[in-house]
Amino acid sequence: MKGRRFDFASGNKKGIYRWFIFLGIAVAFIISLLAFNFFAALRDSQIESIQVSLGKQAELAGKDIQNTFSAMYEDMLFFVNNLEPWTYERSSNETLAFERRARRIFNNHRFILDSVIVIFPKQIVSFRYDQKNNFIHKFHQELEQFGHNDPRVIELRNASKGVGIIIVTNLDRFFNDQLSNFYLGLDTKKFIWRDDVLYPVNLEKNDRSFTPSKDILDKLQEDLYLGLKGQKVGGAYFGDQEKSKKSTIHYYPFRLVPFENKYGVVFIQDISKVGFEVYINYFYILFSLLSLLVLILIILFKFIKNIQVANSTIQAGAKEIKELFRRQTLLLQESKGFIYFQDENGEMYSVSDEVKQVLGYNPEDFKTNFKKYIRPEHNARLDNFIRESMDSQKDNLQFEFDFLHKGGQWVRVKIFEKLLYDDSGNFKGNVGICTDIQEKFESEFKLKESENRLRAVLKSLPDLIFIYDNDGVFRDYYVKDKTLLMAPPESTMGYNFKDIMPEPIRTDLIEAFDKAQKTGKLQYITFEMMVPIGKRIFEARVFKLDEQRMVTMARDITAQKLWEKGLQEAKEAAEQANKAKSEFLANMSHEIRTPMNGLLGIVELMEQTQLDKLQKQYIQVIKDSGKSLTNIINDILDYSKIESGMMELKLTVFHFKNEIIRVFKIFSGLIEKKQIKFTYAFGPLIPGYVRLDKEKLAQILFNIIGNAVKFTPQEGEVHVSIEVEPVLEENIILHFVVKDNGEGIPKEKIALLTEPFVQLDGSNTREFQGTGLGLAISKKLIELMGGDLEIRSEVGVGSEFGFSVFGSVINQSEVFGENRIFDLNEEEVQLLDLAKRCPMDILLVEDNSTNLIFMKMLMDQLGYEVSIARNGLEALEFVKNGRVFDLIFMDIQMPKMNGLDATKHIRGIKGAESMMIVGLSANAFREDIETAYAVGMNNYLTKPVSIHEIAKVISERFKEISIKKEA
Repeated sequence: MKGRRFDFASGNKKGIYRWFIFLGIAVAFIISLLAFNFFAALRDSQIESIQVSLGKQAELAGKDIQNTFSAMYEDMLFFVNNLEPWTYERSSNETLAFERRARRIFNNHRFILDSVIVIFPKQIVSFRYDQKNNFIHKFHQELEQFGHNDPRVIELRNASKGVGIIIVTNLDRFFNDQLSNFYLGLDTKKFIWRDDVLYPVNLEKNDRSFTPSKDILDKLQEDLYLGLKGQKVGGAYFGDQEKSKKSTIHYYPFRLVPFENKYGVVFIQDISKVGFEVYINYFYILFSLLSLLVLILIILFKFIKNIQVANSTIQAGAKEIKELFRRQTLLLQESKGFIYFQDENGEMYSVSDEVKQVLGYNPEDFKTNFKKYIRPEHNARLDNFIRESMDSQKDNLQFEFDFLHKGGQWVRVKIFEKLLYDDSGNFKGNVGICTDIQEKFESEFKLKESENRLRAVLKSLPDLIFIYDNDGVFRDYYVKDKTLLMAPPESTMGYNFKDIMPEPIRTDLIEAFDKAQKTGKLQYITFEMMVPIGKRIFEARVFKLDEQRMVTMARDITAQKLWEKGLQEAKEAAEQANKAKSEFLANMSHEIRTPMNGLLGIVELMEQTQLDKLQKQYIQVIKDSGKSLTNIINDILDYSKIESGMMELKLTVFHFKNEIIRVFKIFSGLIEKKQIKFTYAFGPLIPGYVRLDKEKLAQILFNIIGNAVKFTPQEGEVHVSIEVEPVLEENIILHFVVKDNGEGIPKEKIALLTEPFVQLDGSNTREFQGTGLGLAISKKLIELMGGDLEIRSEVGVGSEFGFSVFGSVINQSEVFGENRIFDLNEEEVQLLDLAKRCPMDILLVEDNSTNLIFMKMLMDQLGYEVSIARNGLEALEFVKNGRVFDLIFMDIQMPKMNGLDATKHIRGIKGAESMMIVGLSANAFREDIETAYAVGMNNYLTKPVSIHEIAKVISERFKEISIKKEA
């Protein structure tokens, strides 16, 4: 019994052991199975996490590229719309501001832009960075041509201003820069998809053969071409490996406006080793356990495998269904559409939720009442169309009509329906897609309206417009006046112009046609042609309409040519009249200056005599009146010189402040009389000595300050400020402002101030007299000296006259050095005992009795006995008879022989070459003075001459003779 109990116990233990072994094996198996499934779940979770992250990164990268490029394009649109055609034609400040703006835009989009070419009406300038990172701008004579399909180039035009820009992009650099911001792991590769081609981005040299398998690539290209984002899991090849590795591929489409190409970001990651690296040690332990249970695993392998296959099949099917629904949703959202289902009676039994987004109705409301929302006239047509399609057993149909949106507006939609039939051909219902095409409908409608307007405009143009193909065959025309054609235009359609046009028009037109076709530039030709209404002159423009068509636009310019001919004749007549005017002014100058010379000369001589106070007052009145008349003559002659372009600058060096103060002192009498508070201020940079035209600057100041003092009331104020602006090296700009508190000038009359012979008060009772030429001459002189006159005034407040002139600073070493090139202070010649100090033999040649008396009296007062000749012949006889004069004063206009001819003959007499001949004339024009010097005169004095001018000439001549004798 005991033995049996022991055996039983032993047997029980063996059974228990067997059960323990079985349970151990079962537990090990279950643990192994759970571990394997746990690992699979972790691996799937890790892959799913990678896919989500990679998908988001692809979408973020695509949007980032698109937004960055759009920002560049918007900046360039703003840039071209704010371009000004005169940017390089005005001040350097405006040019500098433009180039800074160009550089700022270039820096903002450094990785996109390769170069930017800015097109102005007269300049073409390009901007770029060189290899050393220097910002370069360069001017071009003509525009470099880029192909229309060149993916790098964007061209923007501002037709209203005649400017534009050409943007040359570097997309490879741009994509590399954008995608370098995304780190996706060691086994992830980046690509840019463009027009069915994958381009690697930031890959190592040994990775450039990394590509997905063909089925994945086809799917990727299909989705990207449709503008869909997505992801796929499949095989991909790495380097030279023949076997593909499991990879996850994520892609996202984007657009680069205005390029037409389709683009996409593609990220590919190798997921074949996901999970193994982390759990490799675990796998070793598991493999040891599984080795012990290999028999059981073999038995269960098929069962587990079948389960996995079934799960994979179910999972793949679910993914496929999910993908189909996703694509359907995306397509409906992108196309603004919804899906609906109808039975054989036309009742709608299902509609997608997108109907609310498209038309604003709930699906249940739309299913019940959709027919009420169709425009009534369209509803009947739609029913007829569907009925005809069913009768003819059509598989599908398309139709456009209007739906009433819940918001109250009509929306244009397009439906596409698939009609369903049973085996007997009976209609069983339909499934359809309804799409909102309102924007497209409106665009097409506007385009049609635009085309109609364009055709109306073309038909109303006076030009003869013909359209050809690239071979020169007539394809279309727009002609308003058919009488200007050799034949009816409709009869030429289909013919080549080379077979119709006569010579020499044919040759010229062929040359212009070919040149416009090759260069793409507008060509002009002008020709004469006999038409039914007679001989006419045409101007034709030949240019490319597009890549397949050419255009000629010819305009009848016969009347314009006749007008131009008349204008040329009028111009010649005006030039002749201007020449006559100049001759008249010269004669008037001579006729007025000649007696004025005697008048003012006698008055000046009388001033040198003993006079009582009343006589001095009389003399002063005569002298002032004569000078006033002389000033009027000078103003008229100065304006005539300026108007004819004969005025020139005579640059001299002088002490600036002293000369300006000397001009101020001229007005001291009037200032004291009117008790005006006259002030002036020199800026801190005012130089000591300057070089410019002193006389013209004094004339400008005299006119402007004179007006200010004249029109300032009693006890008023006049202030003059002078500033200096350095320019380059020794060059400066002198800014003058003359401000008064006079009665002011109405704004509408300010522009009249600088018009010649214009006075704001033109009445006979006006308070202030004058010729009206002072400011007109000043404005012209300021412009001649490189500046501009600005006038600001307010009635009751006062006026401000500002102007600028160019000059140059002179160093004191040049003024006071040993080799100085000019004399600053010329002392006035002392008249007393001049003949004793400067004895010489003088000949006076003058025909006018008054001037002769004046000159004789002047010479007597200076102490000289002079020889007198009444004309050029008498002067010539003196010289021929052997008289050698130290000085000859020669009048210009004289009877028998004038002073110019007499000078020529005297210079031809041997021994008379060294005689000094000084011209005396009332003619003050430049060409008169130049002519006098050309014939041999040594100096030229303009009447009326003063006693001091004569004394100065005598003194200088005596110094010259003395120097020669000493030598």
